[in-house]
Amino acid sequence: MQHIKSLLENIQSLSANVRHYMQKQISDLNLDLTYEMVKVLFILNDHRYLNQKQIADITLKNKASLTSLIGNMEKRDLVMRTEDNADRRNKIISLTSNGKETLNIVRPVMKKLFEELYKDISKEEIEVMNKAILKMSEVIE
Repeated sequence: MQHIKSLLENIQSLSANVRHYMQKQISDLNLDLTYEMVKVLFILNDHRYLNQKQIADITLKNKASLTSLIGNMEKRDLVMRTEDNADRRNKIISLTSNGKETLNIVRPVMKKLFEELYKDISKEEIEVMNKAILKMSEVIE
């Protein structure tokens, strides 16, 4: 039991450290962004466009806080909202050209972070950790 508690605390600590590292790097680049905004930029880059509910599900944020985040990103010309032809209640969120440029500025920072995180960990160790975390997640779903 103590091992699982320790593992969960370590995962939480890693997550907080990644957030802190990225926020510092973003600040050093003089970008008017938050870590959450960068996460949404990467998500949109991977999926081209999503509606707000899909982004909320991926980021594990509630729709209300995401509405504010998307609004702030829209003011910075990072994303745009367009009407969903299939469902007019939905707004499709996609990257603007400025969002893509910003992502290209941040991408090397993210790459450096991953290189640092993985430099002393083998692919096999990562696979074992990933499997264990997924198993624990499945148990509580």
